[in-house]
Amino acid sequence: MSTEKGNAKKAGPPKYQNKTKFRNDLHDSSRRTKSLNALDVSGVCVRCKAIIEWKIKYKKYKQLTQPKKW
Repeated sequence: MSTEKGNAKKAGPPKYQNKTKFRNDLHDSSRRTKSLNALDVSGVCVRCKAIIEWKIKYKKYKQLTQPKKW
């Protein structure tokens, strides 16, 4: 079994490694992407700000349809 004790060795470095950094506007130059990249995140706590910036950076962010209550 692969979860057996003592049988969890790594076989070396990953098979494929990223050569270049991810860019969310590489193949997409839509208005939405441009507006998200220019968005200034303010009015939230430090943790939420970091999460929102990460989501924008890796194209995971969806804008809210209604404002959240905090």
